[in-house]
Amino acid sequence: MKPSRRNIGRLVLCPTPLGNLEDITQRSLRELRECDAIVVEDTRVTGPLLRHFGIDKPLRSLHERVESARLREVRALLEDGKTVAFATDAGVPGISDPGRSLVRLAREIRATVDVLPGPSAFVGALVLSGFDVHHFRFDGFPPRKRAERRAYLRTLAHEPAAIAWYESPVRVLELLADVAHVLPTRRVFAVREYTKKFEQHIVGDALEVARQIEQPPCGEFALVLEGAAKAARGDAELTPQARAALLRLLEGGAGVRTSVDAVALASGAPRNALYKLALARKRG
Repeated sequence: MKPSRRNIGRLVLCPTPLGNLEDITQRSLRELRECDAIVVEDTRVTGPLLRHFGIDKPLRSLHERVESARLREVRALLEDGKTVAFATDAGVPGISDPGRSLVRLAREIRATVDVLPGPSAFVGALVLSGFDVHHFRFDGFPPRKRAERRAYLRTLAHEPAAIAWYESPVRVLELLADVAHVLPTRRVFAVREYTKKFEQHIVGDALEVARQIEQPPCGEFALVLEGAAKAARGDAELTPQARAALLRLLEGGAGVRTSVDAVALASGAPRNALYKLALARKRG
């Protein structure tokens, strides 16, 4: 027998700071203080945050190994009319964490679901990029294996929307190397450690971005690949002098990268436009 609607509780998804503790909202703090139980992605991460703000509530972790049992516990709480808050490790819950399982459960039993606004690294990266992001896609983490990643990148060759990614410091240089191989003329924006003390912004083609990342990479990365339609306009930005200089170098036997680097340094012409022209010349 299903519980009556009036007895069903409430699930509230509470965003947490990406790094700067001042980014948590007063509403999130109030919900976390007033709820009956808090479910978190990792108690080792969210526990200290809650203690910092003086919040002492029963904590339950939600990860793959305990998901089935935990969902049964949450269901029982909601069916008993309780309010359950979910807080991810960082950012808005339900995107790159188990929060969606809780939402599906709450919808299934017709519990109230509220998602509070809060910080999101990929949204911050899109805005910081300066690219045209009227249309964009968030593709999460790119494929881990090189062959799969390059095949995926080839599908973006004519994608007009900006593409936002998250990537770990372990694989960020591999991703940029593959972007340089598959989409050498496309600009990339990377933000490292967004909202944290050592936040870093880098923009350029994939090789330029990779060169500016410290070795070995550290911190969390959000990246944006500029849409193809926007990048294609770059050829119009080249002056006749820059075009002529690039063609002379190529005709003299210089490689694409060497020619592009030389002309970009001498003229200030956009590298993505120079790469596009150089590759078109090679194919021709």
